[in-house]
Parts: sequence; C-alpha cells; structure tokens
Amino acid sequence: MSERASASSTRRTPALGPVPALPRRTVLVRLGAVVALLAVALGVRGSGVLHPDTSAGLPPLPAVAVVLPGIVRSATPTETDLVQLHDTYAVRTIVSVGPPSVAEQAAVPALGMALVRLDVAPGAAPTVGQVRDLRAVADAGGGRTVLHDDTGTGPVVVAAAALQLAVGLPLDGVLERLGPAAAEFTPTQHQALKDIAAAVRGPADPANPYAALAR
Repeated sequence: MSERASASSTRRTPALGPVPALPRRTVLVRLGAVVALLAVALGVRGSGVLHPDTSAGLPPLPAVAVVLPGIVRSATPTETDLVQLHDTYAVRTIVSVGPPSVAEQAAVPALGMALVRLDVAPGAAPTVGQVRDLRAVADAGGGRTVLHDDTGTGPVVVAAAALQLAVGLPLDGVLERLGPAAAEFTPTQHQALKDIAAAVRGPADPANPYAALAR
C-alpha cells in the first residue's frame, strides 16, 4: 500500500518540480506583448513591405528603359522573365522588333499575353503601318507593354522613338532623352523620325512618307 501511495505521489509531482503560479500583473504584461506583436505583424503586412507594389517600377530586364507610361523597351525576355512580367508587372502585350524567340512564341500565348511582331531591319526605321500598329498598342491599354529586340539597343530603340513621336511627343525631347543612343541612328532613321514628327504635328505633306499618321 505504501508503494501505491508512493507511486501516486510520484505521478502528481512534476518532473522539474512544482511550477509556481504567475502573478496576475505578469500575465497581463505578457498578453499585452503578444497583442502588440500581432498588431505590428498586421501593420507590416498591410504596408506592402513584404509584397511591394511593382506596378510603377521597371521590370528587371537587360537594357530596360521607359518609353511611355505603361510601356518599356528592353532586350529579349527569357521564359522566366515572361512569367514574372505577367504575374508581377501586369504586362499583357509583348512587341518583338524582329523574330520572336522560340520560348517567347510558346510562353506568351500560354500566359494569355498578346505577341506583336515588327520586322525592322538594323539601320532601318519602322514603316508607316508599323508605327500605326505601335500607336494602336499604346492606345489599347489593358495592361503594360514590353517592346524588345535581341539586345535592347538595336531597332527597338528607333521603334520606341517612333512610337513616342506618334503619340505627340516633340522630336527634340525624344532625342535628348535617348542621349548617346540617338547618335547611333543612321541617316535613314534620323530622317524617318523627322518625318514622323512633322506628320503628327501637321498639316500633312503629301510628300511625307508618314503623312498617313496625321491625326
């Protein structure tokens, strides 16, 4: 019987000894600290620090630069880039200045984005029809747009400049923002940009190859 009493006593005694009850004040302080931590966590989550808003930022692409609000130019995005452009940067249209890559041809439709191809040869300028297509993309809205060529420094630069002029930006400002890149334009490209600016500014000159761009 004494053994049973001893066993019962052993079961009721905590292995680490008796645990004293905490004072009421200590309990309240600790509960307050937990509530404060929860409030801070909710505040951080609501602030967007953990998931920042990238809608106004530049996508992390090679040679990336702003063309117009919601439109950037760059080098060819990889398949991983395309997923990020769609999911994180709300890109809905890809304009390939030149042949699109194999990965691009497969990934862009699969992601539900539009793929527009403009064949502009190195040293040449977009045709009047291509400039119209670019302006239609800019006017359509419905998500951000990425223009690209292989390197981000070739025909896509003159195509982007043509688009800026087509929506009414002044030629001097467009060339100034391009900086050293404008010095790489061929005489054909320089003349085309002048003609686009003149056509948009009006009145339309029938001899201007871009006269159809007059609004």
